Amino acid sequence: MKKTIIVLTLAVLGFSASAQDSLVVNKRGIPVLPKAGDIGIGLDGGPFFDYVGNMFNSNTSNSLNLNDNTLYFRYFLKDDAAVRVRLRIASTSTITNYNVIDDAARVQNHLSNKEVEDRTTVKNNNYNLYVGYQQFRGYNRLRGFYGADLGFGYGKRNYKAEYGNKMNDLNPAPSTAIPGATAGDRIVEQVSTTPSKAISLGVFAGAEYYFMPKICVGLELGLSYGKSWDGQEYTKREHMVGSINETYDTVDKAGGDSYRSLTTEFPYSYGNLYFMIHF
Repeated sequence: MKKTIIVLTLAVLGFSASAQDSLVVNKRGIPVLPKAGDIGIGLDGGPFFDYVGNMFNSNTSNSLNLNDNTLYFRYFLKDDAAVRVRLRIASTSTITNYNVIDDAARVQNHLSNKEVEDRTTVKNNNYNLYVGYQQFRGYNRLRGFYGADLGFGYGKRNYKAEYGNKMNDLNPAPSTAIPGATAGDRIVEQVSTTPSKAISLGVFAGAEYYFMPKICVGLELGLSYGKSWDGQEYTKREHMVGSINETYDTVDKAGGDSYRSLTTEFPYSYGNLYFMIHF
């Protein structure tokens, strides 16, 4: 409801401006709209609107969440046309440590509280790139637009487990604190040998309102058709065979499987509401 009111307000302000500001300049005579050669940088406005909205609904844990890691750029080829790029880079490495009883120390002294450390490392690499063309039309501060873009996606994951209690013939089922780990047959590594890939083609339409010179707020919706290919994944495990510590691999996903999707999306690309600043 809040977003609907904002959109309607933008529309009313835009149409009223058309009768007062036919030259599309502000009161100081500064041009309001971007021109050919200008570069735009975008920011998802959702966190800002949520923050302001929560200020008026007695939310005691209100905070400004700016964790979006998507970058928006566009370059105006003409006064009413631009090429645009959306880039998302989400590469993370998460290390978690777990304290677990030291089996060797407990054998020597069953009252021992000495501990060793288990560790897991999870690395995720995800990249998305969208390149498109955007055409504008409208009057004064309120402008509609439409266009199309082509998207590419790439993703890869690696999980590694390290154990403080070593597995050997004296301790074939060592203690571990890693959630879900099996003492006698434990995971050493999970790997995507080939990355997952995706490609998409989308068309979109929306509107922008320039409330300050070359600074606008906008929204958009679209239709997207995409196809993706999963990468091959396998798990390396270790267990004891007699007195020998043996590792073996199991295939979790053969890879190469693909699926197609046709979806309508709102918001399509730039978040629920977005800001664009031009230079």
